[in-house]
Amino acid sequence: MKRPTRLLTLLAFCSLFLYSFAESIAPVVQTKLGGLRGQYVSVKGKETMIQAYLGVPFAKPPVGPLRLAPPQPVERWEGVRDATQQPLICLQEIQFSKDIFSNLSISLEFPKLSEDCLYLNIYTPVKPVDNMKVPVMVWIHGGGFSMGSASMYDGSALAAYQDVVVVLIQYRLGVMGFFSTGDKYAPGNLGLLDQVEALRWVQEHIHNFGGDSKAVTIFGESAGGMSVSLLLLSPLSTGLFHGAIAESGTAAMEMLLISDPLPAAQLIANISGCDSTNTEKIIDCVKKLTSENILNIYKQFPLLGFGVTVDGQFLHKSVMEIFQNHEMLKVPFMTGANNDEGGWGMANFFAPPGWEDGVDRVNVLPRVGVLSPNLKDQWIYGLIADEYLGTSGNRVKNKDGFTELIGDIMFTIPAIKTANFHRDAGVPVYLYQFHQTLSMLKKLKPNFVGSDHGDEIMFVLGFCFTTSHVKIDASCTEEDEQLSRLMMNYWGNFARTGSPNGAGLVQWPQYGPDGDYLGIGLEQIPGQHLKRDRFTFMTQTVPLMALLGQEKTEHSQLPQTGPVVQTKLGALRGQYVSVKGKETVIQAYLGVPFAKPPVGPLRLAPPQPVERWEGVRDATQQPLMCLQDRQFTVGLAKMLSMTLEIPVASEDCLYLNIYTPAKPAEKTNLPVMVWIHGGGFTMGSASNYDGSALAAYQNVVVVLIQYRLGMMGFFSTGDKFAPGNTGLLDQVEALRWVQEHIHNFGGDSKSVTIFGESAGGVSVSLLLHSPLSAGLFHGAIAESGTAAMDVLMIKDPLSNAQTVAEKLVCNSNNTQQITDCLKNLNADDIVNFQNQNPMLRWGVSVDGHFLKKSALESFNNHEMHKVPFITGANTDEFGWLLANMMLPSGWVDGIDREQATSLLTLFYPDPKDQWLTELLLDEYLGTSDDPVKNRDGLRELMGDVLFNIPAIQTAGYHRDAGAPMYLYEFQHSPSILKNMRPHYAGCEHGDEIMFVLGLCFTSSHVTLNASCTEEDKQLSRLMMSYWGNFARTGSPNGAGLVQWPQHGPDGDYLGIGLEQVPGQHLKRDRFTFLTKTLPEKVKIKHSEL
Repeated sequence: MKRPTRLLTLLAFCSLFLYSFAESIAPVVQTKLGGLRGQYVSVKGKETMIQAYLGVPFAKPPVGPLRLAPPQPVERWEGVRDATQQPLICLQEIQFSKDIFSNLSISLEFPKLSEDCLYLNIYTPVKPVDNMKVPVMVWIHGGGFSMGSASMYDGSALAAYQDVVVVLIQYRLGVMGFFSTGDKYAPGNLGLLDQVEALRWVQEHIHNFGGDSKAVTIFGESAGGMSVSLLLLSPLSTGLFHGAIAESGTAAMEMLLISDPLPAAQLIANISGCDSTNTEKIIDCVKKLTSENILNIYKQFPLLGFGVTVDGQFLHKSVMEIFQNHEMLKVPFMTGANNDEGGWGMANFFAPPGWEDGVDRVNVLPRVGVLSPNLKDQWIYGLIADEYLGTSGNRVKNKDGFTELIGDIMFTIPAIKTANFHRDAGVPVYLYQFHQTLSMLKKLKPNFVGSDHGDEIMFVLGFCFTTSHVKIDASCTEEDEQLSRLMMNYWGNFARTGSPNGAGLVQWPQYGPDGDYLGIGLEQIPGQHLKRDRFTFMTQTVPLMALLGQEKTEHSQLPQTGPVVQTKLGALRGQYVSVKGKETVIQAYLGVPFAKPPVGPLRLAPPQPVERWEGVRDATQQPLMCLQDRQFTVGLAKMLSMTLEIPVASEDCLYLNIYTPAKPAEKTNLPVMVWIHGGGFTMGSASNYDGSALAAYQNVVVVLIQYRLGMMGFFSTGDKFAPGNTGLLDQVEALRWVQEHIHNFGGDSKSVTIFGESAGGVSVSLLLHSPLSAGLFHGAIAESGTAAMDVLMIKDPLSNAQTVAEKLVCNSNNTQQITDCLKNLNADDIVNFQNQNPMLRWGVSVDGHFLKKSALESFNNHEMHKVPFITGANTDEFGWLLANMMLPSGWVDGIDREQATSLLTLFYPDPKDQWLTELLLDEYLGTSDDPVKNRDGLRELMGDVLFNIPAIQTAGYHRDAGAPMYLYEFQHSPSILKNMRPHYAGCEHGDEIMFVLGLCFTSSHVTLNASCTEEDKQLSRLMMSYWGNFARTGSPNGAGLVQWPQHGPDGDYLGIGLEQVPGQHLKRDRFTFLTKTLPEKVKIKHSEL
């Protein structure tokens, strides 16, 4: 028996020795409250041993009579208090937190729940005996004011790597921290008052831990970031800190601001069986609930929200009022958000079940109301859904749009708003967007998730390097560790100096008027105007639309809400239109008549001036389209991935649409841009386009006109009975209307630029030749179409008229009978005839009225209007759309020479010209039998013959006539269309329109079915700037743009794409072949005949 007794004695001695040894190596710090024994913590990659003091009380336990009362200063204790255990957690639904950390593959200690929870943890690199003062960083945890604790984080790595004291604080949550009746019995914000008390404790005692009370930075994430932001607005915070960092959460987060807390208080009272007849009884009852009662409320009602109120103590005014009055503490401020805040964690909370595979729009709309509680109208939810989801109905796109919406509404937009307010108050502000996810987390989340809510925390707090109670279950990559060290450097520098910048770091620009920010990821990239379009939409467009909607509701007995403009013809009532990315609200006046309806005796006759009307005419509906195959437009819109309103077709179609940024009462003189649509003189309308974005971005009045098409607009017998060109005369009449009336819409009749594309570009170019146009405009832009396009010129209109007469079984003995016959046809017969004869050409003739001479003769004699002129074409004009219309099926995979010859026969039908088509094919296709090379050669040939060469020729004529001339080649195809076309298709016919008219930014009747990329938006803004500058000054050049050289003897032009590159002699070799070599060979051939 002696042997075991001796063994027990030895073990007891060893235990006593080990305990005494541990006592001797554990750090002890003395404060005026009493002593604290902490523990040493190691950090990976650093020799520095961190001292951790855990569970340090900063206030009396808020229990008994102190429940739902402001915090009271902590009392002294006797002896040395143990500070090696994580503090009790404030009351919350802890399973939710456990699930989150489990999903994130993080292991940590979860202490018990208790109302006695007002403690903080301190991590310091300073030994107790050292007389040092290092910066202090106080972390405020997130969790929606309903969950979280100090024990869920670890400050050791940040303390070691940045030589700072890190303090992690706790505060009361949920009912205990944010219950409010909105009056003196429960004013609310107790959790925020706890934070203030913790900061007071830091001011008084942090020097004992080596911290400098005069260099305190508060920082936090989510509700912790919001707390940081709110502390900047509270008079109680004065002098308690000297810098602030709000990560993914600011005081501008509407979701956590409670304007009327009483309903929630009454709900809790009812749930708990309390008497809710008055607030005093409610508060007395809630004070008597047990902790278990409180926890049961959380379990039964997990979506019960708790938030911040104007309590008269912590906050004296509303957040917005303080922001607008710049009544915040003027200390350096950093804020930002992650690039996919709603990507996974928040989406799991807000999105419907199964959301990862896609979301239906119907499930998004009610959730918009949850995310934006201040927006009450369902139609506003729809407006927001349209912005983020589009209208395609694609469930995956809906999912992506919804997760972006969550992130923007909750975090990104509030961060930018808050940065603006602080900047405007004269405070140094630094804005960021974080782009990276810890590598180990990427495997745990769907592959589409970016940097999710909270992802930056692991980098900021250096979780890759912690060794104590918070541990990552997998190893960090070297990239993760490097980025974490960089993040800690930025944050540590900010705590030391008020600026994140320091040696070896990419310069982080201060947030200024240009919205400078830093994109932080594996690379750090400065940028400007973070999410500019979404920010403008959410902060300007939506509030304005809500206001207009409210006005409409308040005056619902007056259906005529909307802007009203007076003209000498009568009054017009339009509508307001918002534009993405711009604060300006555009007034749209649609379907404004500029001529009498060309029906009855006015069919095939020149347009007649419109007559006056009585009262206020409605101008809120798109005008009827001129006669054409409407179904073709429906199919075309689908091919171009656009949603647009397509009205019915009618002969009564001489209307125009006006988009103006000027208010009716303002006397402005803005430049006017008149758009003439294309469509081969057989299709198109004003309703196919939208001028609102160009009007908003360039501060110009945009007018979209219509003109008669096909038979009604271009039928000609070549004599007085039907001289032709009535569609062009309609354009002249529209321009006369603009001269007489556009001042009523804020436009300057002395500064009118006409512009158009394809047949609209041809029209612009022809208007430069017509004596009828004199004085009607002052600049012109012809996109992918000019008067040098022979294909739209009809040299022998009588032959064409007789063909029409024969097909319609009209008496064709003389031109008068033919014309009379056509005048008596009904509209349906005309549309059917045109649909059944798609190859029948309708074009421009020398009518002796609009055109006195052929276009070529006018060109050669320089008899055009000498106004500034832009023209150009796209790099692959015949790439897909036109080729689809003109080539046989299967052409995408290649064509043979016979098919190419067949197409050219349409343009050279005389068998005697067979040798000419062979010359063209030899030049462009070569002699190879490769069907793919044949396809590509024919694409280039058709693009050159139809558009490129005529554009260059026209530019040369105008230059030689002494007009200021600018030539371009457009080189970028819209990203949304690239997946819908063959991979080889480049920038094709019509692609520039989307950029010139800013269709990425329109929000009314013309919308794209997919979101534009940031590159597309930037290019569109650039194109609108060039076109807008030209309308203002006669030159496209302006500040911030690549210089566009005037077209001179060296053939200067500008290549416009994602980069803008000046060049010379566009397509010189092809131009020489088609305009010199080929004509010479034709001349020789004719001389031999």
